[in-house]
Amino acid sequence: MNILYTCDDNYVWLMGISVISLFENNQNINEITVYLLGEKVKDKNKQILYSIAKKYDRKIVIIDVPKIDIPQSLVSTRWPLSAFTRLYSGQLLSHDIKKILYLDCDTIINGSIMELENIDVSENVVWGVKDCIGDLYRENIGLESNSLYINAGVLLFNLDKLRKIDIKRSIDQYMTKYERLINYADQDILNGIFKRQIGIVDPKYNVMTIDIVHTYEEIDILRKPTNFYMKCELENAINNPKIIHYTTNMRIVRPWFKNTNHPFAENFRKYMQISPWKNMELTEMYFTSKEAKIIGIIMKLPNRLAYAILGLMHSKIKPLAIRIRAKRSK
Repeated sequence: MNILYTCDDNYVWLMGISVISLFENNQNINEITVYLLGEKVKDKNKQILYSIAKKYDRKIVIIDVPKIDIPQSLVSTRWPLSAFTRLYSGQLLSHDIKKILYLDCDTIINGSIMELENIDVSENVVWGVKDCIGDLYRENIGLESNSLYINAGVLLFNLDKLRKIDIKRSIDQYMTKYERLINYADQDILNGIFKRQIGIVDPKYNVMTIDIVHTYEEIDILRKPTNFYMKCELENAINNPKIIHYTTNMRIVRPWFKNTNHPFAENFRKYMQISPWKNMELTEMYFTSKEAKIIGIIMKLPNRLAYAILGLMHSKIKPLAIRIRAKRSK
């Protein structure tokens, strides 16, 4: 089974903990090869990753990524260059690799993922788990209000099909039209350029923070998602998560911070404790942005009122504001 990560040197430790969880919980898979498309990864960290692979009798291949020609407007402090590397994986990986599972570094593999290896990917370019976004976000980026929209943190790529697409040309054409309307960077681009070539997998393979900390009814109020999972599907995933994805969500502190309040923090700490980073000193995280402070004030209101206001802000006001700014900047 082929696994792909992308990161720069700052996130190697996080990736390494994810890899350990992968190896620990998938000993039934005969062969696992992890590929890292790395940006300026130091030799010291490369050696640590190689030692992890050796311990589990697995293989890690580290590829130093050359400069990728992507629109400069996408490179920001929020989204590093490595966030876009996965879109070029067909070009950067050996053509002998036909299918690969991409994992974000902020994931913990909590069980066997053999089922993903057995998926027939021939019909689509990419497979993933539906994300809970509303119709206005979709319409902003050129999708129909009920189109499929997947989260980019866990992706199963059909590399043969991906290699037939001129990625740079596709991105350039897409960005010409939607550059000022993008909110989720490479995730929006991925959904935009592959919109008719996307497959769906069970949500247990990408259980996100929002799924864990909110009820199904709260998610409906907060995000007003279209083309999403049924309540029973999401609840089954939360009760039996194969991959936990520690996405940001409102005022939840993720488990690699000392003051974490994430409900699944122990799932992360368990693998950190058996990693080369077990003695790393964790820092604390505080919500200092203007948006975070506003959310904090709103959350002091009665729950029903707070959720109604936050839902209106996220699902209606924010995408409309993006649309208005885009028109004004033309």
